[in-house]
Amino acid sequence: MNNVNQVLEQAGAAALRGDYAKALSIIKPALAKDRENFDLRLQYAKFLGDWADELPPVRKKKYKRESISILKPLMKQLRGKPVETRFRLPLNYYYQSEDWRGMYAFGQRFARVDKQRAIYAQGLAATSLAESVSGASSRTWAAKAVRAWKKYDFQREKYYFPHYVFAKALALSGKREDALKRLKIAARLGKRPITDWEFADVLKLC
Repeated sequence: MNNVNQVLEQAGAAALRGDYAKALSIIKPALAKDRENFDLRLQYAKFLGDWADELPPVRKKKYKRESISILKPLMKQLRGKPVETRFRLPLNYYYQSEDWRGMYAFGQRFARVDKQRAIYAQGLAATSLAESVSGASSRTWAAKAVRAWKKYDFQREKYYFPHYVFAKALALSGKREDALKRLKIAARLGKRPITDWEFADVLKLC
């Protein structure tokens, strides 16, 4: 395993727990030495944007913009890249841009390539849309999100985030007990208490 792969693996392990600050601290020195490396740039932008979610609004906006400014030109370099990259890069571009409808449409298109990854994109987008709108529209998107996540293969999923998002979709659908069960899985995988700040929005709905 080369040094870049080692860095990506170590940073990825931190991100699986939701420790994006740690992931950034691992990847920054490697990126400083190899600023044109596609994979390092992609993962740095992802971790930067994900970490920004923890910050106050002004700082969050600043780092989200930086993340998007890295991801956008990389989108033009996708030809010939592995399926995982052709999924992860657009997904993160839509996520950091908070373009949920764009993400949902991307998930629909990606079903021709990989159904499981397509379900992930649609589940995340539908949940985020349900949270960002109100009334009947919110309920409709929440129902779409729950249907999507129920098709997703969670058996091999080690990342806390999709479990957390599924919990949110369940909570938004009024399925509070199921939401709490799923949130406990997210907390266990993230090695954090269920009372962690990131899970507070789901707990409020429960």
